[in-house]
Amino acid sequence: MTQAIELGKGLYWIGVKDPTLQVFDDLFPTQFGTTYNSYVVKGATGCAIIDTVKRKRFDEFLEKLRSVQDPAEVTHIVVNHSEPDHSGSLALLLKHCPKATVVSSQAARTFLGNQIHTPFAAQVVKDGDTVDLGGRTLKFLAAPFLHWPDTMFTLLEEDRVLFSCDAFGAHFSADSIFADELPDFSGEARFYFDCIMRPFKERITQAVAKVEGMELTLLCPSHGPIYRKETAEPILNYKKWAAPKAGGKKVTVFYLSPHGNTETMAEAVVRGASDAGVQVTLCHINHASISDIRDLMEESDALIFGTPTINRDIPKPMWDVLAYLSTVTLKGTIGGAFGSYGWSGEACKMVEERLKGIGFKLPAPFVRTPFLPKPEVIAECEALGRTVAEEVLKK
Repeated sequence: MTQAIELGKGLYWIGVKDPTLQVFDDLFPTQFGTTYNSYVVKGATGCAIIDTVKRKRFDEFLEKLRSVQDPAEVTHIVVNHSEPDHSGSLALLLKHCPKATVVSSQAARTFLGNQIHTPFAAQVVKDGDTVDLGGRTLKFLAAPFLHWPDTMFTLLEEDRVLFSCDAFGAHFSADSIFADELPDFSGEARFYFDCIMRPFKERITQAVAKVEGMELTLLCPSHGPIYRKETAEPILNYKKWAAPKAGGKKVTVFYLSPHGNTETMAEAVVRGASDAGVQVTLCHINHASISDIRDLMEESDALIFGTPTINRDIPKPMWDVLAYLSTVTLKGTIGGAFGSYGWSGEACKMVEERLKGIGFKLPAPFVRTPFLPKPEVIAECEALGRTVAEEVLKK
């Protein structure tokens, strides 16, 4: 596809599709590829490009731009977010747009300075600032940490079109760019949220409040389909997905136990925490989905991890769970560790180091034992659970 797609009078999609992409940013699987969405807005006295595309797709992007606009007459290039999948073509584009001013947040301006090592005209905007294109007004809404510190939304006021950058997007490439012409891709939208947006739920709530209730004609994210109908639905989904879970004080014990020894310890930890008067959930990590594990992490005031040591290390399934801590919005950062081992017992110390490294408070030292735990070790596990729960109750 080398032609731009008209979205409205003087409004065009000039993005590119990447349908064969299997892993995004070397991090997230993309079963249906993705799109890098870019837009052109024309006014009577100015023309703006909203975001660019990944650098390796620049030639196709430039061809689409030229089909609707002489690049030499572009007056503004809006960078809603400076991550390279959106700004990667900016340096190349500026060579074709000598009149263009780059419009961005201050954080994005700083980041771009470290990506583009040549001078360019820049305009830093704050929440509520506007740019007049002649009968068409771009209004900028700060949306930091959706999902970088530099992110903002751009609202085309007269047309009620929201360019939301990564928010409300999905890694989904199909024949059409319009959501209403596609099969259900809600699973990909939720997976995208969980992988990219979920760690910033409080920020999501703040950003959603700025656009909730707007009667939008188009919702235009930077990845995936454009919404022409039901434009409120993705916004309401983000509000729901980011809402805090209600409930009392809760401790979750995650464990892995190849031979049952760590499981015996886990049950003792649960007894101790329960005796202190908090709600306790015991979760065998191989019997729970990633989504279930993340939900438990977000709902809990404290997290305790039980792991064996295998080949002087934490087994990979538990390493994966510990990695999920960076992908969620944690309610509490109180923790603990325990586990059994055979001929060495390094795993518990590694768990503690991981937890301390991301700011957890550990009110009790780890408990570990070789093979089958003795009665005195069971008592230590009960004490561990009780101490962690008591720390939760102080909050």
